Amino acid sequence: MSGGSVLLLSGGMDSATLLWWLKERSPDAPVAAVSIDYGQRHRIELEHAEDLARLAGVRVHKRLELNLNSIGGSPLTDGGLEVPAATAGRQVDTVVPLRNMLLVTAAAAYAETQGVEDLYVAPVKDDYDAYRDCRRAFFDGLEQALRLGATRDIPFRLHTPFVEMWKTEVVALGLRLGVPYGRTHTCYAGTRPACGRCDACAERLAAFAANGAEDPLEYTVH
Repeated sequence: MSGGSVLLLSGGMDSATLLWWLKERSPDAPVAAVSIDYGQRHRIELEHAEDLARLAGVRVHKRLELNLNSIGGSPLTDGGLEVPAATAGRQVDTVVPLRNMLLVTAAAAYAETQGVEDLYVAPVKDDYDAYRDCRRAFFDGLEQALRLGATRDIPFRLHTPFVEMWKTEVVALGLRLGVPYGRTHTCYAGTRPACGRCDACAERLAAFAANGAEDPLEYTVH
């Protein structure tokens, strides 16, 4: 698969929107979707990533393993820690240390083997406060590091089209593009129906409400 692009597809609504955006923007360009099993509590998202990749008709869907359970430090990778409710104001507790650096680097390693230089990731502006590795300044530094550390001189380009967009804007875009949001997974607790209590659920529900749209997912608490 020389050329084209690699997209980091989590199975969540932001990366799903990015996939549909990319397919509309470049319908004939080959896209490889990369999903990473890092031992996340909500690993059900990987099943949804596979489903989304199939629906979007991507050329390749690659699943990589990068187990972060032994590092822990977050309720997303340590089953002994409780996922905080959004009302607790503790979203920073859900940070997985250096997650984006590790996941994007793994995706870049795969991209190198495929002759791909363009990488797409879907951080949004809402993520800035709690997740420092969702800022463009971080991705600028990582892009340079990938170029310096590649096996040969590869001008990796790390694209973050939504990094200055609020989640409400991303959902508005996705609704226009016809993203099948009912096939995505967001809940940090990893449950279906979604818990409706965690920060990820709260932000998702708020984004749909701001667009006057109904979230197609079911929730235990709404």
